[in-house]
Amino acid sequence: MAVAERLVVERASKTFGGGELTVFADLDLAVRDQESVCVLGPSGCGKTTLLRAMHGLVGLDEGRIVVDGSVVLRPRSNVAMVFQHFGLMPWKSVTANVAYGLELAGVARQEIAERVTRYVELVGLKGFERSYPHTLSGGMQQRVGLARALAMEPDILLMDEPFGSLDAQTREILQDELLSILQITGVRGGRAPATMVFITHSIEEAIALGDRIVVLSARPARIRETISVDIPRPRTVASVIAHPRFVELRDRCWRLLRERTA
Repeated sequence: MAVAERLVVERASKTFGGGELTVFADLDLAVRDQESVCVLGPSGCGKTTLLRAMHGLVGLDEGRIVVDGSVVLRPRSNVAMVFQHFGLMPWKSVTANVAYGLELAGVARQEIAERVTRYVELVGLKGFERSYPHTLSGGMQQRVGLARALAMEPDILLMDEPFGSLDAQTREILQDELLSILQITGVRGGRAPATMVFITHSIEEAIALGDRIVVLSARPARIRETISVDIPRPRTVASVIAHPRFVELRDRCWRLLRERTA
């Protein structure tokens, strides 16, 4: 199963404004089970729209997205998404925010309590269970969003620039914690790590987190190149930056992002 295709994008196109604005066109991408794929591209090229289509939140104009052999038409219980702007409910505590998706899914109350406790502790928020979002820092709020997604114990984790609005120090800390969660502890109660698609503007973040990096062109976006990140795991951000391959991978990504689409 480790080499099976878990998520497949086939000839996907999306337009807005009655077809006047094409954000991406004819995209093909296959993500393998337990693989982390990071997507880089210029602003406005449709990265977030593509991720939302993977989750079933928006439809395509052409093509299709397939998860575990079934076409995505709506959000699925085994796919979780973490948003850039946290998406927390300000009137709910940390515990209630993390439990929310489980409650909607009809998970038993005892199971909800166990998962919330597990994942709140996993993301480093033990002791803050009764706190409300406005009392937490941006980094802590994003930990709540991550815990809420992980509590669903998803097979696929979709990440929409989740650390993009954070300061550099907090961002690196959370990158390291995500690496630890996915490659050492794993989600689903310590079982195999989830498949992940991670949208980012940061080349360094893409290299640190990804098994592969997909570089998109400017709008209408197409895949310029897919780059294998041949830096061994387990990783930390510091170990990736210090690796001999880091500079070469970074320069390759920069060149692709700077080139104009032919």
